[in-house]
Amino acid sequence: MDFHSEQKTIKEIFTSDKKYIIPRFQREYSWTIDELTELWKDILTNIQYLDDRFVTRNYFVGSLVMVGDQSSSNLQVVDGQQRLTSITILFSALVQTYKDLDEEKKANGCYNFIEGKTPDDDSYFRLENKASSDFIKQAIQYEKKEDLIPKKAEEKNLAFAYNFFKKKLKQQDLIEEMNHYTNCGNDKTKENHIRCVTAIRDQVLAFKTIYITEPNEDEAYNIFETLNAKGLDLSMADLIKNQIFKVLKDQHPIDYAKNQWKTLLKNLQERENQIDIKIFMRHFWISKYEHTTEAKIYQSFTKHVSKDNKKNMKLFLDQLVDESEQYKLITSPTTDDWKQQQDLEIYQSLQALSVMRVISPRPLLLSLLEGKKDGRVSLDSIKRAFRAIEEFHFVFSTICSSSASGLESKYSRFARDFRKVKNKQESNKVIKELINDLYEKKPTYDEFQQQFVNKLRFSDSYTKEKKVIQYFFKKMERYYRKSNELDITNISIEHILHQSKKVEEAYSIGNLLPLSQDLNTRCGTKAYFDKVNIYKLSNFKVVNEFVNEYDGRTDWNVKDIRDRSLSLASLAYNEIFKIK
Repeated sequence: MDFHSEQKTIKEIFTSDKKYIIPRFQREYSWTIDELTELWKDILTNIQYLDDRFVTRNYFVGSLVMVGDQSSSNLQVVDGQQRLTSITILFSALVQTYKDLDEEKKANGCYNFIEGKTPDDDSYFRLENKASSDFIKQAIQYEKKEDLIPKKAEEKNLAFAYNFFKKKLKQQDLIEEMNHYTNCGNDKTKENHIRCVTAIRDQVLAFKTIYITEPNEDEAYNIFETLNAKGLDLSMADLIKNQIFKVLKDQHPIDYAKNQWKTLLKNLQERENQIDIKIFMRHFWISKYEHTTEAKIYQSFTKHVSKDNKKNMKLFLDQLVDESEQYKLITSPTTDDWKQQQDLEIYQSLQALSVMRVISPRPLLLSLLEGKKDGRVSLDSIKRAFRAIEEFHFVFSTICSSSASGLESKYSRFARDFRKVKNKQESNKVIKELINDLYEKKPTYDEFQQQFVNKLRFSDSYTKEKKVIQYFFKKMERYYRKSNELDITNISIEHILHQSKKVEEAYSIGNLLPLSQDLNTRCGTKAYFDKVNIYKLSNFKVVNEFVNEYDGRTDWNVKDIRDRSLSLASLAYNEIFKIK
């Protein structure tokens, strides 16, 4: 490496004729309130108040590593992009604050740190992000800001940072903080507000950095990895992305790597339950390559994916994108994903796992869906596997809260076994082994019964298990109907002995029934004998069975609730969730 190092202030960096470009392989802007607060505190704690004026102090805010030489007009930012972006956002907030204070000259002067001019008087943004959308340009850097609604995760982070600094620069907040940190004792006047804003600006400009330039572009990727080894917060997803972009450099006629990476992020972020790329990447990895910790994924990647083969790297990237689409279906299932009647049972199992907040089987589910997609696993086999996983986790995880030690590695092994099968016969063999394995790990009936009776409770003030109870009644309804064809909705929970009785057992599963909202409302606080006539109007088989079993009774008491709780536990364990 032939790098050059020197000390520079933020003012020197943002008044030079350089354009700082955040390259395509860099991660998105990710600063949250913690990092922003730390930067803001660094600013305030370095301002002094001496002889009735604010004085700045030199303060080192970290190193900046650029690709290019000292004479380059464009420099790629290898390290420091999060700080440079945050400082640019702060400059933008300062510009707007000066404008709000009718300080146009100061606003224009501060804007010069955001936008530069070429010798031909052409405008350019001093910081340009090749890895990001145009949101920062339009909503933050542009002098006439556009009022855009942030949609992507990075856009929301950028908007949050801008609003964070804008609030900090408001008159009351800023003067109070300046009085606290500098003991200046300023009154809350417009004049003092302008002085405080200017002190913030000057302190930022006085910050010092170690400014490193490296002329060899290829070394950017090596520096990126070296910095991670030095303890900087770069995830394995950042490092894998770095290697992909290093190998797939071509940007003409299109930037294939960048476009595919955008598609991957879109798949992970477009639904309400946004997916952390590190979680997806690890589940993909242990589903396909080997079971390992997140910290060792990148090391495993370098072993399994050749860094010198463009064709293989493109294939790897394409697989990531394809499986991110499948992963989205697993984590955020919707009926639109499974429109065919024969797929309804898969959707119901995925929805159940989502309700139960079960994550560990995802690598296996990903492998199974890939097998379904390429025809190596039959639809009936997929349903059997999904149903077994669903039933196992209701007993093992949701009710018994059993230790999941070793379960993830087991799922990883089965996932990789599924990827190796060549036909439906081989896949059936692996599925049979999986189901037997889950059955052997199923908790005992005594464990299940105790937890089932104690855990499944619901009242107006205790709703933690509401979704699980509704799910259980849906499974019970399908059991009685002997069919999964109906996707049962509109379940409200009825207390047979009304909860206003303040009897502890009134909240337990043995006292609960599924009803439509209309019938539930009609039941109200009526006596049991009157409620039964309303129950007879229900279309739910669960309610029909209850009426058939308990019809003719004139009362419903605590012993009945306890007995029914035990009866439901037996039905659940031995019939509905039997796994086999």
